[in-house]
Amino acid sequence: MQAVQAGVVPEKPTVLLVEDEVLIRLMVSDELRSRGIQVLEASNADEAMTVLQSALPVHVLFTDIRMPGRTDGLGLARFAREHYPHLKVVIASSHLAADAARDLADAFIPKPFDLPAIVAKIEQLLAGLSDEQQP
Repeated sequence: MQAVQAGVVPEKPTVLLVEDEVLIRLMVSDELRSRGIQVLEASNADEAMTVLQSALPVHVLFTDIRMPGRTDGLGLARFAREHYPHLKVVIASSHLAADAARDLADAFIPKPFDLPAIVAKIEQLLAGLSDEQQP
């Protein structure tokens, strides 16, 4: 797991980015950070669940669907919806899974990624958070 340091609590809006492909994860996280968004990174759903269950505040979960591990991005999104209803969820995939993601996500992003579209969608979701929805 990257970008999580012991004792450091993010003060900026925070996105948990879950992507098993390292280069894609770095590309998206760099773009978000360049826009002033705090990014926590996980390479699979198990790591992401650990972050969600920690004391670190997370405002948006951005997850790919297909990942190695015990569960995929849809399972992670179900977990997030059940346990963290305040959390905004963005699901990404190169497969036509928008229908499967519709009930679980606030947004669906197709791959290959359009970085400006990702940033715009996440900024839109963060802007829509009220103080009551903050973790």
